[in-house]
Amino acid sequence: MGKRSASERADLDTALRFVIGRIGEEADRSGKPLSDEERLLLNNLPKGPPLFQNSGGYAEFPPVVVPRDFAYERLCALAKSAYHSDRTVNTEAGNWEFAVAVSTLYRHPISWLLWWAGLRTCKPPRDRWLLLGAAMLLLIGLGVTLITLVVHAPWARLLLTLIAAGCVATVVFLYFASQRTERWQLAQSVEKYRGG
Repeated sequence: MGKRSASERADLDTALRFVIGRIGEEADRSGKPLSDEERLLLNNLPKGPPLFQNSGGYAEFPPVVVPRDFAYERLCALAKSAYHSDRTVNTEAGNWEFAVAVSTLYRHPISWLLWWAGLRTCKPPRDRWLLLGAAMLLLIGLGVTLITLVVHAPWARLLLTLIAAGCVATVVFLYFASQRTERWQLAQSVEKYRGG
């Protein structure tokens, strides 16, 4: 990930302060303030998914399923409630989108909490068509590969192999291009909310 610039750190700090503050306010409003354990968890979210953990840190022991984390579930519910409350009042709804975009762009663990709370970045409608196109290219590549096994003429086999390789290379290119495009869209969202 490398070092973050001052503006990136400032954006992330602003987003974290907002989300943590709103979750705390929502907990107070619900009549049951955050416990010390929940506040500690909120300020130190796990870097990896907590579903499986390696017992003892040794590779020879199989991973163990972690029981439900009620503190984490409560934080997700509070974030969801605070977001819906802000959306109905429409005062700080843009701050939530900013927080989602920033935390997702910089891969902060709070983005998982927001995802579980139901807050996601909006995907452009063309993404579905790109996914469909990649699936079609993959199917064409597999079909051409199967035909290559049946055809006996060397020039036809070479041509069909090149077509299959081109389809696979295009699918790989589309994957990496979509990852880069998603990061660019998140950066644009951050700029939009920072400027507004």
